[in-house]
Amino acid sequence: MFLSSRKVVFTGVSAVIVFVVSLAATYHVAVKHKFSTSFFTNTTKQTTAFIEDWTPGWTTEQLEPRFAYVQYATDMDYLCNTIINFSRLSGFGVHNDMVLIYPENWDDKKNAPREYAAVQAVRVNYPHLVMRPFEILSTTHGDATWHNSLTKFHAFALTEYTRVLAFDSDSLVLNNMDHYFLAPLAAIAVPRAYWLNENETSINDQILGSHVMLLEPNENRYKRVIQEAVSSGAFDMEVINHLFKGSAMILPHRRLALLTGEFRSTDHRKYLDDETDDEEWNAMAEVSRAYLVHFSDWPLPKPWKPRTQEQWKSVQPVCPPDDVEREDRPRCADQVMWSGFYESYDRDKGKKCGILANENL
Repeated sequence: MFLSSRKVVFTGVSAVIVFVVSLAATYHVAVKHKFSTSFFTNTTKQTTAFIEDWTPGWTTEQLEPRFAYVQYATDMDYLCNTIINFSRLSGFGVHNDMVLIYPENWDDKKNAPREYAAVQAVRVNYPHLVMRPFEILSTTHGDATWHNSLTKFHAFALTEYTRVLAFDSDSLVLNNMDHYFLAPLAAIAVPRAYWLNENETSINDQILGSHVMLLEPNENRYKRVIQEAVSSGAFDMEVINHLFKGSAMILPHRRLALLTGEFRSTDHRKYLDDETDDEEWNAMAEVSRAYLVHFSDWPLPKPWKPRTQEQWKSVQPVCPPDDVEREDRPRCADQVMWSGFYESYDRDKGKKCGILANENL
């Protein structure tokens, strides 16, 4: 019996389709078995030769990535600030470690009794914090407010972590920042110091910020940074720009490097970085989207320092007489948001820092 040519073609095509589908299914199962494990999951039990020969891309060469938020304290005021921010991070449900860098002489009960007692109080009340004593790094240049800011560079020595997000303690955490740890790999990533740059300035000439740094701890890099900091006597921002200006990955400054002083400005083009100049500044919207705000309102003292009503009124944001409440913001939004940062700080200080008070030590 002979089949028609049409039936022969149909039968042949059907066989090819069945073969291709079977082959694809087999390949899919093999690939799924080989690559289904997450990059951030322990794959020891499911490894193949490919996985066993694979070297992690992290500079710390850790099989399982570990991340941490890092703050430093060089006096009791800054210790209070770290407690405020670590508490806020916990409240936002972060999933990574929190490391507190503090002066190593604070572990000397005889010569630093107040600081020693404060450290012990922190250990008891915040047992989840990782406490790391280091030597204070100082510079004699410039204003005394920033003399000990070089101490932040000890974050480079935390080599038990794959990546750390170190930020200055004169900041206020506004939201969970866990997602920054998953940014593209880079030895160090920082936002630009947008307030010091012009929008038309070339990338090569723009100044990097240092009040928040996403970095990969590394012993050799740590030695290099410390050597530069000590030998130059420069400030932390100057050190970062000298060593990493040509290699640092740039993090968007918007939402991460917000300054309280931005709410006192009437020109927000540097912060918005909007080439079209058609975006309207909305103080409430910026705060709702921001992750961190840095207290920077010179000549107003930092929020833990005494201030007079005259100082407060002289620097608070201006509220235009014709300003009105809108659907997406209150009247005098800049003033409301700006004052809110200081009120939040004062409230948290009262709730969190009582354990550091003299009468409790």
